[in-house]
Amino acid sequence: MVEKKIPKILFVDDEENILKSLKRLFIDEEIEVLTANSGFNGLDIIKDNEISVVISDQKMPEMNGAEFLARVKEISPDSIRIILTGYADINAAMDAINKGGAFRYITKPWNDADLLLLIKDAIEKYRLIKENKYLTELTKKQNEELKKWNTQLEIMVQEQTIDIQNQNKKLKELNEQLKKNFRQSIEAFSSLIEMRDKSMSCHSKNVASISREVAKEMALSEDEINRITIASLLHDIGKIGIPDSILAKREEEWNEYERNEYRLHPVRGQVIIAQIEGFKEIGQIIRYHHENIDGTGFPDHLKKDAIPLGSRIISMADAIDRSANVNPLAKNNYQKALNEIELYLDKKYDRQIFPYLRYIISRKINEISARDFSNEIEIHPSKLVPGMVISREIRSGSGILILAQGVILDKKIINAIQRYYEIDPPKTGIFVIREKKAA
Repeated sequence: MVEKKIPKILFVDDEENILKSLKRLFIDEEIEVLTANSGFNGLDIIKDNEISVVISDQKMPEMNGAEFLARVKEISPDSIRIILTGYADINAAMDAINKGGAFRYITKPWNDADLLLLIKDAIEKYRLIKENKYLTELTKKQNEELKKWNTQLEIMVQEQTIDIQNQNKKLKELNEQLKKNFRQSIEAFSSLIEMRDKSMSCHSKNVASISREVAKEMALSEDEINRITIASLLHDIGKIGIPDSILAKREEEWNEYERNEYRLHPVRGQVIIAQIEGFKEIGQIIRYHHENIDGTGFPDHLKKDAIPLGSRIISMADAIDRSANVNPLAKNNYQKALNEIELYLDKKYDRQIFPYLRYIISRKINEISARDFSNEIEIHPSKLVPGMVISREIRSGSGILILAQGVILDKKIINAIQRYYEIDPPKTGIFVIREKKAA
């Protein structure tokens, strides 16, 4: 096993007061905190130390954060890199992710509790990478030794083979953990998008759920299903740059400038996503999710099969959720949304996809109809049990959406709610409706 050491993290910022504030945050943690007031000083520290996590401010003289993290990637590629930036400077953050391989970005001002959790997550990611490399090297050496053994050592070979299988199993588990971290990063981006429009609770997650189920029913490949799911979660990422004054209005209230600004968001979404390696096709799906079958959509007025299949699926899932999101427990909302989509088949929407969508939504309607609920109650998170249904959306004390109305609780979701109550407690209990059991 890799030797356990007290992890070292490095904060780089040209403002001394920020460095002091960050260092105080970790005073009670078993973490060694190093600081540097410039990118050049930070590089000197990294050359002499094993740094688990590097957190750099974007705006610094001589060498900005993206440039610094790119240098860090060269001399210490395993160090987890995080960029600290202003909320409005999303392009700089994406530049740092692309050039410097940044793991996440943090916006100013930050929440101390969230920052602490993020750093600990990054330290764990660094540990997993080191452990993965160690186990890979160990497996490689053991395979080389196997070639040298002769038939007289058959028993020893068998024992070593078992050991290798165990190591490979652990490698697989570690790789699964890295995949999980990737999924969580995508979900974090999705949550950031939804903070721009609090009226649409869990919209991106709902669209992703519907799109994924439709893609499965269509028997698409696993890779295509995953691309559509990720594109669904990030389909509105281009809205981050749209002023709040535009998003707060209804479409019919926009002037020409505001309408044109809104219609650029799929293009901006593609530009943001295309900077991430391996996301080219996902960016294309995002760009075209507002195109219509008859060519009246935007931004490029594509028609029929010229529109990517994933974009056509997301377009319909988006319309369903926007109509039903008002009250996810009301089956009439879903039926009304289906009826509206059917009216626009061959105009806005793809007739060939509609039967699959109708099957998925009809199944959801039947699930809602089959439930027999008692009155709403307010309870403490410790009293939640699987099978309860959330009757009002849950938001953290600082206003971040935790869970949408209509979600059926399971053990995993309950654990997540309880963690939020420890970090950023909501101001009320949890409002649920308990499903009646058949007599």
